[in-house]
Amino acid sequence: MVQGIAALSFEKALMDGVQEMVFIVRVANGEFFYEFLNQAAMQRTEMDESAIGKTFVETRSPELADLVCSQYQKALAANSIVVYEDSYIDPEGNLRYSKTRLTPMLDEGGVCTHIFSIVQDITNEVEAKQESMEAWKSLEESRSFYHSLFEQNADAILILDLKGEIRGANPGVRRLSEIPRDELSGRRVLDFVVPEDRRKTLNNFRKAKNGIYTNFRITINQENNSRLGVLVKFIPIKIREVTTGFYLIIKDMRELDQMVELYIESEKNFRVIAENANDVIILINHRKEYLYISPSLEVIFGYSPEEYKEKEAFHNIHPEDCEELYKTLSKSIKNGDICKLRVRVGHKNGEWIWSELYGTPVFDEDRCYSHMVMIVRDISLQKSYETKLEYLAYHDPLTGLPNRRFFQESLEAALTDYHSTGNNFAVLLLDIDKFKGINDKWGHETGDAVIREFGKRLKAGTYKGDLAARLGGDEFIILLPGINSPASAMVVVERIRRAMMLPWELDDAILAVSTSIGMTMPDRESTLSSILKKADKAMYEEKNLKNRNFEKDRL
Repeated sequence: MVQGIAALSFEKALMDGVQEMVFIVRVANGEFFYEFLNQAAMQRTEMDESAIGKTFVETRSPELADLVCSQYQKALAANSIVVYEDSYIDPEGNLRYSKTRLTPMLDEGGVCTHIFSIVQDITNEVEAKQESMEAWKSLEESRSFYHSLFEQNADAILILDLKGEIRGANPGVRRLSEIPRDELSGRRVLDFVVPEDRRKTLNNFRKAKNGIYTNFRITINQENNSRLGVLVKFIPIKIREVTTGFYLIIKDMRELDQMVELYIESEKNFRVIAENANDVIILINHRKEYLYISPSLEVIFGYSPEEYKEKEAFHNIHPEDCEELYKTLSKSIKNGDICKLRVRVGHKNGEWIWSELYGTPVFDEDRCYSHMVMIVRDISLQKSYETKLEYLAYHDPLTGLPNRRFFQESLEAALTDYHSTGNNFAVLLLDIDKFKGINDKWGHETGDAVIREFGKRLKAGTYKGDLAARLGGDEFIILLPGINSPASAMVVVERIRRAMMLPWELDDAILAVSTSIGMTMPDRESTLSSILKKADKAMYEEKNLKNRNFEKDRL
């Protein structure tokens, strides 16, 4: 007897020591009763030891009980192992994903008396897969963007492997070297560099391998045996933060060299201008008089250098950027440092172009400020791409609504404001009733269409200033600022219900779609986790009430 008790205690300790959730369910008369659940199961669900001896319906929500029961029925009917994946909300209000393995336990007569269940948390794997899919989609967009940038670039660009051999070239290489692209593949880039510059090129290639990327001047041989002075730079090609090769950017310096002969007032002028030949170059003195404006001004901003010189200095800088520009240039002149900032520059046609400005102050022999050399570069494409990436990081790709990350940051800000100023708010948590049934009957494409339409109606049902977001799956959430009573929040709830009651016609299918809504408001003890948990509880109470009313109507 003592040995039996010791064995049971050992088994219980073993079960409580594993990280996975463990359940042992007794089978009797076609029903299932909890007989054991380990510590991990109690920590990650709202169940405790009082669940032992009870059925699924007595311990779980009706919808979840039906789902779990159907899986156990499969294992019982087949008398074999059943594995399925599911999702649930943990006690902290977080969406978790799980993988469950059901193993029937048979007596000597081959009758199933218990079912042993191990539930493994696979949230990290599922989220990693979702992030991977989103990253792949972004990668495809990036590939298209950079392919266009590579092919249409005015500069010559070579693709090199880690040995310095050529693996590809854009059309600019043919214009510069007069060598067909298909004749370049497999050859060393050093073969095209004049002998006296090969060591310099090799040294800079080695520096690039060590993460040091600099512009440097060399001379290359053209197909007709003539020589051409160029400015080059190695740019790393990285895949998952690992350098797999390099782009070699080659700038034709002939036009620049001619210009430098006219404007070579100092070595610093030469270096700044030489490295930015394709950008707008402006020299302006201490009296704000233009000494030189490059012809590229007309290509990028629409003004000819001649008409621009007649206008007031910095006349087409955006009013909101002027103060920062003057402050940055003054600091640069005072400290003798190169400055860099982003400003909006007005095009002649009236549009604003995001630009990056580099300013280098030049001083005479007496260390008195002489003039400023400014390089202005159009970065509107880069700015647009950065804005798009920022948008994707905070919005749901299916509905366009803010995502979980955006909402949590907004809710944290609202909660902090509530605790400091008392400004009240309400939170509504919603999901789509019986959404799994819609997916099963009509397919995931229709399911996605329902989620998109649900998001549209949700947005239409809220007021300006309210924040509607998608948490994931068929779960949505709304932050209502300035709400001082449950009655005020119910006004929004009723607007949403009316919006959802309108006809649903999607892909030639007529659907009946409804939603369960849980509402909560903060108190002095509220935290981010407790608010989400209370809203989730309220939503499931409404869902349970619907199910009970449905059963009464059937009777």
